[in-house]
Amino acid sequence: MHVAFLTDVALPYVSGVTVAVRRQRDALRDAGVTVTVVGPHGDVDIAEPDVHMPGAPAGHKLALFGPRLPAKLRSMHVELVHAHSVFGASWAALAAARRLRVPFIVTVHTRFDEYAHYAGLAAPLARSLVGPYTGAVVAAADLAIAPNEELAVELRAAGDAKAVRVVPAPIDLRLTRGDAARGRARLGVPPDVPLLLSASRLAVEKRVLDLIALLRASARRDSVLVFAGSGPLEADLRAAARDAGVEARVVFAGQLGVDGLADAFAAADVVVSASRSETQGLALCEAAAAGRVVVAPDRGGYAEVLGHEAGGLFPSRAPSADELAGCVDVLLGDADRRRRMQPEAARRADAAWSAPTVAASLRDAYAAAASVTE
Repeated sequence: MHVAFLTDVALPYVSGVTVAVRRQRDALRDAGVTVTVVGPHGDVDIAEPDVHMPGAPAGHKLALFGPRLPAKLRSMHVELVHAHSVFGASWAALAAARRLRVPFIVTVHTRFDEYAHYAGLAAPLARSLVGPYTGAVVAAADLAIAPNEELAVELRAAGDAKAVRVVPAPIDLRLTRGDAARGRARLGVPPDVPLLLSASRLAVEKRVLDLIALLRASARRDSVLVFAGSGPLEADLRAAARDAGVEARVVFAGQLGVDGLADAFAAADVVVSASRSETQGLALCEAAAAGRVVVAPDRGGYAEVLGHEAGGLFPSRAPSADELAGCVDVLLGDADRRRRMQPEAARRADAAWSAPTVAASLRDAYAAAASVTE
C-alpha cells in the first residue's frame, strides 16, 4: 500500500502534529507501508523522496498546495490520501482523493476551541465556528481519526461522520532509556530534591501558569519544578514564579533534545501537567512509558489509558492548582506507592502506544476506509 500524508505544518516548527506525522510515518514504514509526506518545504527529512510544497512562512505553519498535486500523486501510484489537518491539507487531500478515486482520511489532532485565543479580537467568533467547520471536514472524509476516545465521541456527534476511529501517535522508545543521575546533573537538581517535570510548550493553552500556582500550593517546600520546553509564555512564567516567591525553585531547561528529555524523564519524581487542551498528550504518554507517574487533568488519551490511581493521578477534568498540588504531595510522600504505579504506567503505555500497535490500528483504519469507497 502507498499512502500520502498531507500536512500543513512541518519541522522545524515543533508541535504535537509535526511529531505525530513523523512518528506515524515511521511506524507505517517499519510495518512495510510506503508513506509519502506532502507538506511545506523543509518538512521531515529533505533527503527523502517526499513531495515538498512551498510554505508561508517557509517550513512552518502553512503549506501552499497546488493544482498539480493530484497528477503527482497519481504518478506515484498513491492508493490512499491521509490529511493531518482540517485546514488546507484536508481540502487538498479531498480534491486529490476524489480525482484519484481513492479513500480520503483526516486526522483531527487538536481541540481547536482551546486555541481560539490566537485569533485575537475574533476569538469568540472563531470559537463558535470551529465546531461546525470541523464537523463539515469530518463529514467529507471516508473515515476520520481522533487521537483519543473522548474526541472521537465528539466528532461522531458533531456531524455526519461516515466512520471515526481512535489512533494515537506512537511513543519514542528512546525516551524510556534516560539516566536519572545525568538528568539531574544537567538540570542542576540535587539527588535528594523532589523533582516535578513539565514537558510541554510554554503557551496559554497548556495552562503552564497553573503549575506555578501548584508549586506554591504544595506542602512540599523542598520540591523543584522544571519546565522542559520553550514558548511565548516564558517571560510571564518567570514573573509569576518571582511574584509567588518560588523563583529559586523553578528551572527553565528550554527545548531538550531526545537524549536530554529522556534523562529529564528518568530524573523526575512526578511529571505534571495542567493542560485541558490535550487530545493524546504525547509527552505524558512518553513519561508513563519511561516509568514516571503523571499528575494531570482527567482528560485526553493519556488519562483514558493510564487510569486514575493505576498509572497516574487525574483528580478531575478541570482540577484547580490545589487539587493538582494535593496529588503531587500524596505521591512525593509515598515512595512505595510511586514504585508500585511506575511499572503499571509503563505496561499500559507500551500496550497502547507502541509503534507496532499504532501501525496495526492505522492499517485497520485504512482497510475500513477502503470498504466505504468500494
